[in-house]
Amino acid sequence: MRFQLASILLLTCRALTLETCVGKPDSHRPAKASRMEPVVSSYYPGYAANLLPPEAIPWKQFNHMDYFVAVPQDTPDLPLVLDDEENMKAVVAAAKKNNVSISISIGGWTGSRFFSTNTGNAHNRTVFVNTIAEFVKKNGFQGVDIDWEYPNRQGMGCNVIKQADSANLLAFLERLRMKLGPSARLSAAVPVQGFDGPDGQPLKDHSAFGKVLDYITIMAYDIYGPGWAKYSGPNAPLYDTCSDPANKFSAQRAIDTWVRTGFPASKIILGVPSYGYGYTTLSPKLKQTRFAGSGLGSSLYYQEVSPTVPPGGVTSGASDPAGTDACGNPTGNGGNWLFRELIETQKLSKNTRKGLNGYTRYYDACSRTPFLFHSESKNLISYDDPLSLAKKATLAKVHGLAGVNVFDTTGDTKDSILLKSINSVLRNSTDVWH
Repeated sequence: MRFQLASILLLTCRALTLETCVGKPDSHRPAKASRMEPVVSSYYPGYAANLLPPEAIPWKQFNHMDYFVAVPQDTPDLPLVLDDEENMKAVVAAAKKNNVSISISIGGWTGSRFFSTNTGNAHNRTVFVNTIAEFVKKNGFQGVDIDWEYPNRQGMGCNVIKQADSANLLAFLERLRMKLGPSARLSAAVPVQGFDGPDGQPLKDHSAFGKVLDYITIMAYDIYGPGWAKYSGPNAPLYDTCSDPANKFSAQRAIDTWVRTGFPASKIILGVPSYGYGYTTLSPKLKQTRFAGSGLGSSLYYQEVSPTVPPGGVTSGASDPAGTDACGNPTGNGGNWLFRELIETQKLSKNTRKGLNGYTRYYDACSRTPFLFHSESKNLISYDDPLSLAKKATLAKVHGLAGVNVFDTTGDTKDSILLKSINSVLRNSTDVWH
């Protein structure tokens, strides 16, 4: 997850404003016992524990949680590193008290530097598996979620990568499954286009991963974002009908890719975001954009943008001192906005239907997602709301997926309108959002 990233409907896409359009945890088998019930899960970020303490987590909205994140070190024997061990213990205890299964997520965008080394040969895999198993047993987790970003593809910028990464990942997962046993929940967070093979291209066959993993969560977000995309665009498009040729990625296409290459739909969880990104457009006026190959589709979402990233919310690093990450990349303002912050800062109305204080809310029919635009500041903010997440949950349901996972728990409102919208679709919850 960078935040710290078939059937396409054929239609004429245009963006419109909504104003003009409109048991006990330890005793059950989380990975199999929950098969009859759709998975509604979330990543809880230990690094943002101050935004949502364990006692404030809306446990009734989930049946699983991934604690994010434990980071591998440069040799497989060294213990995993956490942001806040006391918070982790409190969250695990709260999950068990509320009968919600919980896994430890390992890796992440900034924590994937040494996966390649730690899984690169049989000896390292065995040692790494033992390190993880000891951590799981010591801290009471019921499963492991591997978030390697990415096998044989550069992520943060200085990750160790090898041509054999995906093959080594599979061998590691098989070893980890043997060590943890059949009752543990074993999952992986995966990229939209699949794992890369030794030729640097996505694998044509993922079926072996489907035999060892209980679930994958497709990270169907961070498709467009300031700093890596030439244009503004949807963070998590449902469809990519109107996207530029370099960003033909979406929830629909990702599901098609993984299923077509042999991974069972019933083991796929669709990852969705509770955050968005801010851009500074070059023009104060939005213009319809139509890319080559998009047919009749055009959209107001895709605008040329300035390299200047506008300030974001509390998790964007806007107030953090300037510095560099482990790769030497500059850190600071990332332009991120939690969904709830858009309401709290009065950019978006509480009913989510209207922009406020100079912002206009638009709905992009191509990607099935909303965005906000302030013409005076040229600030465009991509995000997902209850409506767009309900559409994603519907897509998951139609395709027979296992469920939906939200990144992350801190982005929702106090009354959980994002999670309620997902539950209203997947679990037929009567506690719906309004």
